[in-house]
Amino acid sequence: MVAVVLALDLADGRNGIIADRASLAVQKSQFMSQWFGTTILSTDYVLRDINGKVGEAEVAAAARSSEHATRLSVWLAQKTATVPGIAGISVYGADCVFLAAADTRLIGFKSKQKACEERNAQVEDKAYVQYVPAEKSASHRPVILVSRHRVSPEGRLLGGALAAIDLDFAQKWIGSFDIAEHDVLAVVDTEATLLARNPPLPEAIGKPAPPPADQPNFGETRSSATFIAVSPLDGRERIFGISKIEDIPVLIIVGFDKQGVLREWRRRAWQLGGGFALLVALSLLVLRAHLTALHQREEMRKLATTDMLTGVANRRQLVETGLHEFSRARRYGAHLALLMVDIDRFKAINDTWGHPTGDRAIQALTTAITGIIRDQDKVGRFGGEEFAVILPETEMAGALVIAERLRAAVQDTAKAVSDCSEMVGFTVSIGVATLDPKDKSFEDLIGRADKMLYAAKDGGRNQVVGATPS
Repeated sequence: MVAVVLALDLADGRNGIIADRASLAVQKSQFMSQWFGTTILSTDYVLRDINGKVGEAEVAAAARSSEHATRLSVWLAQKTATVPGIAGISVYGADCVFLAAADTRLIGFKSKQKACEERNAQVEDKAYVQYVPAEKSASHRPVILVSRHRVSPEGRLLGGALAAIDLDFAQKWIGSFDIAEHDVLAVVDTEATLLARNPPLPEAIGKPAPPPADQPNFGETRSSATFIAVSPLDGRERIFGISKIEDIPVLIIVGFDKQGVLREWRRRAWQLGGGFALLVALSLLVLRAHLTALHQREEMRKLATTDMLTGVANRRQLVETGLHEFSRARRYGAHLALLMVDIDRFKAINDTWGHPTGDRAIQALTTAITGIIRDQDKVGRFGGEEFAVILPETEMAGALVIAERLRAAVQDTAKAVSDCSEMVGFTVSIGVATLDPKDKSFEDLIGRADKMLYAAKDGGRNQVVGATPS
């Protein structure tokens, strides 16, 4: 009977260790995808800005005039310098020929991205990520291309902007993480092309990796998944966690070597087989391992739900809180308000004082918000320099009071210290919306608060604008 109990306990312990490590693998992949995704999302933000400022007239002028193309190329070089890891940015026309580029040697080359080589393919106004080997790359280096097309209402390619991230950047980034023997980290696209790997495997980079039988389909992966499979590259069985970068066709894979994970468990099993007297010592070891796993899981949970720069909730966590508060307000007929807060002329701060000063301005705004709001309120970084504040049990009048106090506090006291030790002041615009009986989802409340934020911007900035429910 004791042997059966011990055998069952060992089986449960083994399953628990695998489950804990599987949870850690997926949490680590989520954390890494958010980290690496920052570069790609920042790149896409810059490309959207370029497409917004470089329309058909600018493209036509660059095609006609080398002087105009040169001025545009200088501007693209300045844009390139704003995002770490980008090797260059180019603008192309409807024929996919580069009309202006941060690296002017690329002007006149034709882009090799899919939309240019498969001209009948339907294109959309969204971020596209594609691996291009050295032999197809205009720069003759293997790169990850991030592009955003300008598209006609009929879905026809009109041109667009493209950024190249050297594959060496992804390799150096993933190589900066310490891993145990036989563990693996990888960056792949949704077509299973291996973009970077730790430990390095140069002969496999840029080639489609045959997926293990139990691996989720890359094209269908929407967020995160975990599975156990034998790697087709080295034949080792691993516990995998896989996460997709939000809205970007790139995935991060974390693989823990199963033999390494279970090495300690097997040693403890042999000890148990040697005598019942070791059961107490083994139980203590299992408990310690379990508590350590719980601690690691909690730490990874915090990393997955917290914005690294500010320490407040990230967008995903804030939306989850908003969905909960929206449902609660609907169920109990309670009030609910939302503030959308954005730093005025934030680009000018970055351009004048540098991005480190811009980051300090974001942190100073975070301090101001957390000093104003109540314990039951929730603040999160919605993206870039934009924040959202959820105010439960709050009507429009109360929300406007809180928003105005915040606006005044930022104007009077919020400062960012530049690299030259100068104090850089700034202001914010705030949009306010409260729950409307017609709202079908939390996204409706976000949309109205966002419209009020734009109204505050259009009205001169440094002001609060509220939307009264219809």
